[in-house]
Amino acid sequence: MKPLQKKTELLIAKSAKAGDYKSARIYAKELIQINNQYNKLYTSRTRIESINMSINEQWQMNKLTQSIASSTSVMKDVNALNRIGVISGTMQELSKELTKAGIINEMMDDMVDLEMDDEIEEESAEEVNKIIANITENKLNKIDQQPVSQIPEIPQPEEPIHDEEDVQALDEMRDRLRALQE
Repeated sequence: MKPLQKKTELLIAKSAKAGDYKSARIYAKELIQINNQYNKLYTSRTRIESINMSINEQWQMNKLTQSIASSTSVMKDVNALNRIGVISGTMQELSKELTKAGIINEMMDDMVDLEMDDEIEEESAEEVNKIIANITENKLNKIDQQPVSQIPEIPQPEEPIHDEEDVQALDEMRDRLRALQE
């Protein structure tokens, strides 16, 4: 369109120089029609692009609708497979077991603390006796030392007693251990 516009403008200029105003007017009207066609062409192109974008938008919306429909059916299937009652029952059982484990751990911690307290008392009594002995340099034998309770030692047999049954059981355990290691 641009070359045609330029050519018409040149013809208008030539006609005006030549003094042919009638031809110049005709060329000017033709230039107006070319400009109008040019504007109509751009308007049509814009409309076509707008329609194209609307079609693409509709196509994408259709695609999105199909995806949502398929995910909805998947969610229905998942919900059908999950039974909320069973899951909540399992969670309650797990909670009970964890509570029991927590109580057992607390009991074990309390027992360990009691044993540690007894050991600390014995150690402190021994330390007190050592300090008093160092200060008085054993001159005051009249201070009663508190008896320290000691754990009785269990005599260990010097030679293990071997019964035939014990030896056989030990051999069987060794064979099982070898079998497991292989």
